[in-house]
Amino acid sequence: MNKGGLVAEVAKRTGLSKADAARAIDAAIDSIRETVVKGDRVTLADFGTFERKHRNKRIARNPRRPQTPIVVPARDIASFSAGKLFAEQVLTKRRRVSR
Repeated sequence: MNKGGLVAEVAKRTGLSKADAARAIDAAIDSIRETVVKGDRVTLADFGTFERKHRNKRIARNPRRPQTPIVVPARDIASFSAGKLFAEQVLTKRRRVSR
């Protein structure tokens, strides 16, 4: 599913117009993005956690020339960790009745 499909599904489930659903989704995504960029985490219960993580500098190798080391600089990355309920649903491939 892409963003257009998500907008259509949210519009169908909520009764909102597609334009209103798109604005709501955009606002949610922007809020998550801005919060993670600041270095804070966003936790959505039963779904997952978005956060900014730091990766240290490391040495990588080119398989075609393993004798030549490649230095990968330290950097921050965006990370998502699935929540317990979401992870269980993916693993078991079954849908749970919403609470």
